[in-house]
Amino acid sequence: MDGICQITPFLHVPDMSEALSFFHDILMFEVKYRHGDYAYLELEGCGLRLLEEPTRKLTPDGKARVAICIDVADVDALHAKLGPALATLPPDRLEPLKDMPYRQREFQVRMPDGDWLNFTAPMA
Repeated sequence: MDGICQITPFLHVPDMSEALSFFHDILMFEVKYRHGDYAYLELEGCGLRLLEEPTRKLTPDGKARVAICIDVADVDALHAKLGPALATLPPDRLEPLKDMPYRQREFQVRMPDGDWLNFTAPMA
């Protein structure tokens, strides 16, 4: 094996338009490819795949199915860059930038399907 170049999560979303609006307009992902119910997006070289499945349900207890961590070089700079767009989200869709006890600095954004997206970097 020559090495892993990236891990690309595959998210099943109930509404492609809402998901693309969220990832592109709020989080600044670039839509690299879209065909029907499938889209491939990138943010600074990291990929994300979306598949629209409007009938897929959350777990029976209503909890999110997955949480995704995106490791970034400078989480403070990313948070500042996204700040104006993040401010447009409802309060229950955003956890503030903070230092975690497991030596990571991160902020979390709840995606339209209820799952969490964590942007994180190791603390110095």
